[in-house]
Amino acid sequence: MGISEKVIGKNIAKYRSAAGMTQAKLAECIGVSTPFISRLECGEKLMRLKTFLAIAQALNVSCDALLRENSPSGHIENINVLLDGKPAEYLSGIEQVVRACVEGFPPPQNDRGSEARKEPAPLGGASDGSPKP
Repeated sequence: MGISEKVIGKNIAKYRSAAGMTQAKLAECIGVSTPFISRLECGEKLMRLKTFLAIAQALNVSCDALLRENSPSGHIENINVLLDGKPAEYLSGIEQVVRACVEGFPPPQNDRGSEARKEPAPLGGASDGSPKP
């Protein structure tokens, strides 16, 4: 699977918007023109690696998040970017918040439904665990 300029552009727009930035502000932050940002976001323009890295840094996101469409690894990398350089006490508090969220929210359902969670029958016994007659 190749890298898509459309996906990169869509992700730049998404994270720029989430950061509350205009195209003009992002352009100013990284030293390019506003029309250049517009053409990037439309998937009409390629950029140099240096510009790509500057955009990721300005938006405070990982490069992986800009490259892939709705990737779990991109979200995890974004969390790493956000937490990089924070003191241990701060990270400990964030870990507690994440643990509370993980424990407090139900896990997403998988395609196999409840069958995936069904335990196998015990060896040598009936499926309900009682001894064989």
